[in-house]
Amino acid sequence: MDHDEEPTATSMNKIFVGIASVLALVLVVFGIWAIGGAILFAWGLLSDPGSIAYFAKYFLETTKIAAQLPGAGEGLAHYVSWVVVVLLLLVLGKLGAWAVGAGAQLLQSRASRRS
Repeated sequence: MDHDEEPTATSMNKIFVGIASVLALVLVVFGIWAIGGAILFAWGLLSDPGSIAYFAKYFLETTKIAAQLPGAGEGLAHYVSWVVVVLLLLVLGKLGAWAVGAGAQLLQSRASRRS
């Protein structure tokens, strides 16, 4: 048997290639959607910084920080909310970048096999 010959593409291989292509496109679309969502939310916070108050109120109610620090509870919750929201936006952006990168690699490996 000659090792230089490429194996013939069976119908099962074509199905797997099709599934990988669809998965790659889904990853790219999800990644772009996640990055776009993070950018839009950050832009919204830039144009209306008071909108962080909803998250700060939720943070204040769930952590019960006002009971532990009666004088500085609300202000502290507001500042901690900014840090948490910025970190969550960074995580969302990184997840989106990873999804786009993984989808692009799947599409690139498929394209390199053809040539």
